[in-house]
Amino acid sequence: VSVQAQSDELELTGQRDVSVSSVAGKVLITAGEELTLSCGGGYIRLKGGKIDLGCPGNILLKSANVQKMSAASLNVPLPQLPAIGPAVLELDLRDRDMSPVAHAAYTLTFESGSVITGRLDEKGYARHENVPDEPGNVRYELPPPKPETLWEPWRSMLDESDIWSGTTTGGNH
Repeated sequence: VSVQAQSDELELTGQRDVSVSSVAGKVLITAGEELTLSCGGGYIRLKGGKIDLGCPGNILLKSANVQKMSAASLNVPLPQLPAIGPAVLELDLRDRDMSPVAHAAYTLTFESGSVITGRLDEKGYARHENVPDEPGNVRYELPPPKPETLWEPWRSMLDESDIWSGTTTGGNH
């Protein structure tokens, strides 16, 4: 299992105990700039090739032997994050009745200044791949409204009457 935060921080927090274990292998913790272990006011900080130990109490070193030797370092390569895949942007424009707005022209403008123009399909939809992975906005040029039509039950009632011609049927008016 691999967990990655490819463009931001990753935080693991537990209200109670948090354990990191390897039953049949090793645990390797690496950092590109700084690694700090901290507890109860004491700390161990690894930074810039130096180790800084600090604590409010005593440092107790329990060992059969302590040897002071010449300087050494260990280069552990940092894992590489996979390349972030292409950003995909989908547009789906609907009117207030949730009907698609077909063939509307649009302009996508990204924070960096990149611009993409296009036209929605007959379902009010468009898809772009490999777009900048950044904030932007879309501006639609809506097609002219369709002419209003009579509600069909009204149309049939009006067609059956003679009120449009100025005459009425069945009366002395």
